[in-house]
Amino acid sequence: MRMLKKYMRYAGVIVLLSFSLYARNKNVLYNKGGDNLLTKTSEDLTFQILTPEVWNYMSNYGSLGGEFGAGLYGYSWPGGAAVNNYYLWGSYFVVGAKVGGRYYTTYTQYPPTNGMWEPNPDFIEYSGPGKSVFDVLVSWDDFKSNPRNSSGRHLGVKVIIRTLSWPHEPYNDFIAHEIYIIYDKTQSDISGAGDYLDSVFVGMWYDCDVSNADASNPHIDDLVGFNGWTHGEWDNPDFTQLYDNMDVVTHLSNDTFLSEPDGIPDFYFIWGDEPEYEKIIDSTCTTTISQNGNTYLGYLIPYGMSYIYDGDDPAQPGDDVGEDGASAGYIGGVWIYTPPTPSDSITVNGTDTCRMIRPWSHQWWNWESDPATDEDVYAYLKGKHPATLFYRYAPHPKDIGFKEFDYRFLNTVGPFRLKSGDTLKLVWVVGVGQGLDGGDDSYWGRGWQRGLRHVIEWAFKAYYAGDAGDPLHPTPPKFDPNKDTHWKIPVPPPAPLLRYSPSPQGVALAWDNTAENYIDPLKGRADFVKYRVYRAIYQPLNFELIAEITPDANGNIAHSYVDNQATPGYPYYYAVTAVDEDGLESPTNNYLKDEYNNPKALIMPVSPTLENDVSKVYVTPNPFKGSAKWSQTEVHSTIAFMNLPPSCNIYIFTFSGKFVKKIVHRSGTGMETWNLLNEDGIKVSSGVYIYKVEAPDGSYKMGKFVILD
Repeated sequence: MRMLKKYMRYAGVIVLLSFSLYARNKNVLYNKGGDNLLTKTSEDLTFQILTPEVWNYMSNYGSLGGEFGAGLYGYSWPGGAAVNNYYLWGSYFVVGAKVGGRYYTTYTQYPPTNGMWEPNPDFIEYSGPGKSVFDVLVSWDDFKSNPRNSSGRHLGVKVIIRTLSWPHEPYNDFIAHEIYIIYDKTQSDISGAGDYLDSVFVGMWYDCDVSNADASNPHIDDLVGFNGWTHGEWDNPDFTQLYDNMDVVTHLSNDTFLSEPDGIPDFYFIWGDEPEYEKIIDSTCTTTISQNGNTYLGYLIPYGMSYIYDGDDPAQPGDDVGEDGASAGYIGGVWIYTPPTPSDSITVNGTDTCRMIRPWSHQWWNWESDPATDEDVYAYLKGKHPATLFYRYAPHPKDIGFKEFDYRFLNTVGPFRLKSGDTLKLVWVVGVGQGLDGGDDSYWGRGWQRGLRHVIEWAFKAYYAGDAGDPLHPTPPKFDPNKDTHWKIPVPPPAPLLRYSPSPQGVALAWDNTAENYIDPLKGRADFVKYRVYRAIYQPLNFELIAEITPDANGNIAHSYVDNQATPGYPYYYAVTAVDEDGLESPTNNYLKDEYNNPKALIMPVSPTLENDVSKVYVTPNPFKGSAKWSQTEVHSTIAFMNLPPSCNIYIFTFSGKFVKKIVHRSGTGMETWNLLNEDGIKVSSGVYIYKVEAPDGSYKMGKFVILD
């Protein structure tokens, strides 16, 4: 398994801001009306999103996340795993239009800071609570002053995106984006650009690699698919992977499934089988749906979802689909709201008009054929490209003669006619699930996980929670959180600000009272009940509950705890959560982090032996294995020398006696670590090694350890 990479900046270009849930940061400006995190800049910035189970970032230069070869998070799932198990390598935001008979497209490129979008210098960016538990607001544009696009081809559009995320089930496997696109004719330098921008398409171009926990080929053994209405293009008896009216599973309302048909096409989901979450605005457009012995009055809604998943690597022996559970996730995206387009289905029943949103096209290609011209990109946007045989909804690769490879998908909406000064409003959601339909996660130890189809259904439920619309009566978002009625789902209190460090009694934790003063947005009052203290070893995942802190008879509650069970020499992570009266719990994400906002382990120091006493020295783990949990939280593999005196020198040799490394131990503790790099900074190879620990008085101990990498 790959080691966790050091998260780093693009050389001198990207500044990583340490924005965590309800955190404070010295690099931001404070709003006079409160303590929200605000900044106004023309710099390229990324804002980390560590609140949900999928870790990602949002930029202000045209990228909606992705690892991009820089160690960044990119729908890394599960968040907090020892390996940065990213599913998204890169994302590209595309807008295309037709002006004067010519096609023009503006889109993100690689590296994304070299793309055609530039940060909007007049926009006040934001990171913190908003419509969701953790919002990020950014803006980029393609105005005629934009130096990243060529003269004579600036579309004159500004894009504002509000990104939303939640920490709690069942809303923590997706990230939502409200997208606002404004056309300003005075900012376009395209010849012939007038009051309207015509034939506008918006596309989400995602280069997914499933996933980084695949130690062999995380990218070239993938496959791409689509779930949704296909305009009859997939009504083909030769298609065996994906085809119209496909019905092989029964999707149940409890986020599970049966491997049997139910008479409902698998590309659609039922809206109305869970009345608590799925309200019907007007029953005129409903239909009677029978499934698994139950009858519902509801809608059948097409997913409209593009997705990528791990296939069988032909270069590896046997069937390695899902990499034995390490890469079992499917990543996909869907438009939850768009303005009316020719692709929509409109039904008029008396006084009720129902509109079913459907994407204009689903396209894919591989890394050897990325489009590079306006004409090429626009052909994909409108679903008329020879590479996909002019299908609007490109079939599964295997259905048209292709195999596993490194694919991208492009999901598009349009065409729109956008008037200067008007705003195009859209909502795009991306999630990761355990396969399409759910499964047991034995690899990462999380038990049953919902599938991608369930994840997307919960995104629909979240969007229409509190709103007067539904999927057949779609309503646009409102930018102002105080005026918008979408996303009104119950949320937990925020995680308290936590600090912890070693003490003579154990690990001492202390936190603030933020959660106790938090006003629940739906109730209008505080509903805090108690704290829970968690501990995880090796990685900030699969936390173990070690204590619950409740108020005493007088209503007072402790804000500290000492863990006296931590074993010296091992890496630990701690989190304190807040629980409300509905049982909702804040995320376990307030553990220690480094300057780049990445997880930072706490290691309880080992007390030194007596001065010059080297008799009890030993090495752990021994033997060292490259995939050992001990090393997964480190940039490099790590072993530790234990029970050292306060001061000594450690010499390491190969079994044949060749010198490898000298370590000077002066920390005053009883432990010293080694990252398996020799004196030249090169990682050592597998084999038997000899160590010599020498005290200041000349006494020493020799021993051996084994590296199996």
